[in-house]
Amino acid sequence: MRFLSRFGLAALIGFLTSSLIASASFSLGFWLGRNSDNLWSIIYASVPFALALGLVAILQLWRKAGQAGSALVAALIGAALAFFYTLIVVGYAHAIPAFVVLMLSCWVPGGISAMLASVRGKQLSVVIGIAILCVAATFLPEPIFNAVTHNQQLTVALVAPSDASTAQLEANPETLGFDNPNEIQAAKGEVLKGLRALGYTETFRVLSITREGKGKKSLAIVVVKAPITKIAVLPEPDASMVVYFQQSENWEKNPAQTPVLNRDITLIPPDTLDKSVGYFDIPDAQGVSLEGGIGVKASGQP
Repeated sequence: MRFLSRFGLAALIGFLTSSLIASASFSLGFWLGRNSDNLWSIIYASVPFALALGLVAILQLWRKAGQAGSALVAALIGAALAFFYTLIVVGYAHAIPAFVVLMLSCWVPGGISAMLASVRGKQLSVVIGIAILCVAATFLPEPIFNAVTHNQQLTVALVAPSDASTAQLEANPETLGFDNPNEIQAAKGEVLKGLRALGYTETFRVLSITREGKGKKSLAIVVVKAPITKIAVLPEPDASMVVYFQQSENWEKNPAQTPVLNRDITLIPPDTLDKSVGYFDIPDAQGVSLEGGIGVKASGQP
């Protein structure tokens, strides 16, 4: 009966703690995942993790160490088990970096809480410790992740001169990452204002404008005038504005000394059988890329 009780307590605390952290992070807007599917993936995957914690808790009964030492060792075992389980899930699911952070932020506190509860029971210090772990794991992972990965609110605008040679150009997605049409119009106005401020006097048309990420605002304006003939790697600006202007053989960067990150906006030429102008790939700090294309409107399309 004692073994069953120890198993049930550790498994229950591990599952509830992991699920609570995931649910609270998602509800409060601190969730690094893109949608609720990631939330339920964490919760479902917490079930076998909780069962493993229960089995390890039974093994802890056979230890002969003192109570203080047992608590410390138990906490370390819970954290180690969480790391090991995360590695297994990452290897199976090929998770993106942000999702790895989510798993660790849920399962490390869950593992520590379960093991502490199994060796210390319902002591007030254990309850307070679990509560502190839950709060820290809910609020801290996102700001730490954003700081380490240099996450930012990046707006990328694909722009073309408003002349006959580019009149048929269009891009997909046309807009993404905005809450309402007013935000889209404001962002387009900021793009055109930025071009004028840097000395571009032509009239431009915004083919595509997208926004992703959180944090400091950053703006990359990519001016496309002709089909893309070779891969172009354009570094993302670091909390600043930059214009990449297509030339015959390369891309002009303006301002030339704009600080950049180690993430790149990539422009890719079309396939030989493809009638599009080219494709673009915009990665974010979470390891997810937005992919799109620049094409020519079909004949007769307004």
